[in-house]
Amino acid sequence: MEQGVETMPVMMPKQKSWMPKAEDRAMSNKKWYVVDAEGLRLGRMSSEIAKLLLGKHKPTFTQGVDVGDCVVVINAEKVIVTGNKASQKLYRRHSGRPGGMKTELYKDLQQRIPERIVEKAIKGMLPKNSHGRELFRHLKVYKGDEHPHAAQSPEPIFFGGLTSMKDSKVLELTDPDACPA
Repeated sequence: MEQGVETMPVMMPKQKSWMPKAEDRAMSNKKWYVVDAEGLRLGRMSSEIAKLLLGKHKPTFTQGVDVGDCVVVINAEKVIVTGNKASQKLYRRHSGRPGGMKTELYKDLQQRIPERIVEKAIKGMLPKNSHGRELFRHLKVYKGDEHPHAAQSPEPIFFGGLTSMKDSKVLELTDPDACPA
């Protein structure tokens, strides 16, 4: 280099990515939330719960690390779906044997095992690997108002705008540049 011209400093010397410590991932540091699924739409509720399980609501979120919280869902039988999904949506399972595919409608599964509907919706929104299976262990789904996790003192959490009711605001789609006629 020419004399008198300083060399550029090394950009970000020895910078390491931050990783949560063991105490950040410990079960004792996880918060417990309870979600009342009564009147909530299945997919919208499931995506919000998946975010809680992943820990995306925390500033310490790190991909592939279990920093999320535990979620208890009650009233799973009162979750709703829109349109014709109640009579057209199919749930499939396979026994692993030849010809072992079982198919069931949403409304039939809702009467038989309503917890499975919520579990499958949330599990589909988690990573498809061992990390997703570990996160799924932090989800507890129950039909009815009762749950056995009172000792963890879960906080009730509410999601705004996920009910089946129409929005209270009506959007007026008028062009402000258009001249009144």
